[in-house]
Amino acid sequence: MGASGGGDGGDRRRRPRARRRKRAARAAGRRRRAARRARPAGPRTRARRPAGGRRPAHGRGPRLGARRAAPRGAARALEAAVSARGRVCFFAPYLWPAFSRGAVPFAGGAETQQRALAVGLAARGFEVVVATCDYGQGARVETDGVTVLATHPPFAGWPGLRFVHPRLTGNLRALTAADADVYYARGAGLAAGLACDVAHARGAAFVFGTAHDRDTDPAMPDLRNPRDRWWARRALRGADLRIAQTESQRARYARDLGLDSVVVPNLVALPPAPADPARGRALVWLSTYKAAKRPEWFVELARRRPDRPCVMAGVVPPPPLTPAAWEAARRAAAALPNLEVRGHVDHARIGELFAEAALFVHTSPAEGFPNTLLEAWAHGVPALSVFDPDGVLAREGLGERVDSLEALAEAADRWWDDPARRAAAGARARAWVERHHAPGRVLDRVAELLDPLVARRRARRR
Repeated sequence: MGASGGGDGGDRRRRPRARRRKRAARAAGRRRRAARRARPAGPRTRARRPAGGRRPAHGRGPRLGARRAAPRGAARALEAAVSARGRVCFFAPYLWPAFSRGAVPFAGGAETQQRALAVGLAARGFEVVVATCDYGQGARVETDGVTVLATHPPFAGWPGLRFVHPRLTGNLRALTAADADVYYARGAGLAAGLACDVAHARGAAFVFGTAHDRDTDPAMPDLRNPRDRWWARRALRGADLRIAQTESQRARYARDLGLDSVVVPNLVALPPAPADPARGRALVWLSTYKAAKRPEWFVELARRRPDRPCVMAGVVPPPPLTPAAWEAARRAAAALPNLEVRGHVDHARIGELFAEAALFVHTSPAEGFPNTLLEAWAHGVPALSVFDPDGVLAREGLGERVDSLEALAEAADRWWDDPARRAAAGARARAWVERHHAPGRVLDRVAELLDPLVARRRARRR
C-alpha cells in the first residue's frame, strides 16, 4: 500500500505542470495561426497539409486510386479533360516508333493500327493520350493531335529488378497522369492487366483490343511467366469492352472463355491509285524478320524459282531480340541473284514496295488479322497466304490460301502465269477493303462504342 500511496501522490504533484504545458502549447498554436492570417496573400514556400491530415505524396511513387498522384519524373499530370467526347488513353509500350516518322525503325501491325485509331479518334473530338516507352522523344510530346507521355526506356533496368523499376513505376506514373475516362490496351499480357487495374482504380473504363488469335486461348501459350498470365486474365475478365478483329475470335471468346466481345475490323487507308499486279515484276514478302513469321519459306521459294524476282522487306528486331532471321535472309540473298532483302520500310513508302508486286506472299501461320494483308489488298495486290482470317481470302477470291511450302510454290506458278487473274483478284481485294476496312467506317464504330463508356464514368463523378 505504501508504494501505491506514494505513486498517487507523485501523480497529483505532476498534474498541474502537465496542464500548464498543454495551455502553453495551445497558446503558441493560437499565436502561429494569428501570425499566418496576418501575412499578405502570396505564394507559400511551404506545402500545406491537405484535408484529412495526410502529408503530400512528394517523392513517393504514383498510387492506384481516385486521387491523382503527385507529378514526378517523366509524366506531369494532365489537366482535367475538356473534350465533350472525353479522354482516351492508349497504353502501348512500343507505339512511339509509329509516330516517329521513321526516326525509330520499328513498328509492327499492332502499333500501326493503334496509331491510326489514336489519330482518328482525336480527329473525332476525343482527347487522346498515348502512354509509351521513352525512346528519347521527350517526357511529353504533342504530335498528330495526340499527347504522348513517356513511361520508361524500353530496355532499361537490371533483369529481375526492372519489372518494379523503371517499368512498373514509370508505367503507373504515366497512366495515372493521363487521368483518362477510358483506357485501351491491345493484346493479352501484363500491360493490359496493368491498364485495367489503373482504369478501375480511378473509376474509368477499360477496353481490351485483341491483337492475335492466341489472345482467345485459355492456356495463353505466348505468356510463359505466371505473373503475366495472371495479369492478362485480369484484363480479359475485367474489361468493360472487348474488341475482336474477326468473327472467329468472337466465337472463341464465347466458347472457350465465356466472354462477350464486339467485332470491329482493323482499318487501312486506301491509296489514291492502286498498283497494277498484272505488270508487277516480283513476288513480295513484308513482315517482321523473326522465326514466328517463317521468312525461310520465302527464301526457299526464291531458291526453287530462280527465274522469279523476289523482294523481302520488314522490321529487323532490335536488341535484346534476335536478328538471326534477318541475318539468315541476307546470307541467302548473297547466293541468290533473284532475291533482294531489304530492311524496314517506313509506312509512308509502302506504296513503292507494292508497286513492284505481282503477288504478295504471307508465310506466318498464326495471326490476328495481318496488317500486311490489308495493305496489299488496299493497293490492289492479291495474296498467297498461309493464314486466312475468317476464310475471307478464299471466299472472296482475294488470292489463294496455301498450307505447305510445296503448295506455295505451285500456287506462285499458276498466278505468275496468269496476269489477268492477278488483276481481277487485286481489284476485288481493293473493293473488299473499301467496303469493310475503310478508316472512316471503322473509326465511327469505335467512337460509338466509346461514347457510353465516357458517359458512364462522368455520371459517376457527378
